[in-house]
Amino acid sequence: MFRVASLEMFSLRDTMFINADTLHSLQILDAESHPHLHNRGPTQNSPGSKEGLSVYGLFHRFARTSQGRSQLRRYFLRPSLDINIINERLQAVSVFVRPDNENILQELTKSLKSIGNMRVVLLNLKKGASGSTEGRTGLSRSVWVAIRSVSNLKSRTMGSR
Repeated sequence: MFRVASLEMFSLRDTMFINADTLHSLQILDAESHPHLHNRGPTQNSPGSKEGLSVYGLFHRFARTSQGRSQLRRYFLRPSLDINIINERLQAVSVFVRPDNENILQELTKSLKSIGNMRVVLLNLKKGASGSTEGRTGLSRSVWVAIRSVSNLKSRTMGSR
């Protein structure tokens, strides 16, 4: 059964409202039925559709986690009207697409992949847990190693400037 874990207030004041027809017309989001929908149908892991040719569809493959894909989807569904937030996002993207950052980005991506579900990891870190979960290598082996390698990457990047 579903439980409400927490309630959170947020403001939509600095976001743009885009209705479903506009999202479809501009091909921002466009889900299409899965070719084998009649065989498999929707399940808990798959809603029975796949992302079609859309702007979101071009970018969602770069989001490695379900939380990342969800956040990216929110960015497309509720784009910001705040020029500072827009500029921050553009600056972040410009750092990632620079050719001289390609090796560091690959190492960072490789290190962060081993963390897995970030929400669960952060909850366990708050609790101080360092043991393993079913089928996982454990926080002590995956998260702490990844955090250490990310901090090493950061110090190497800062030292080379």
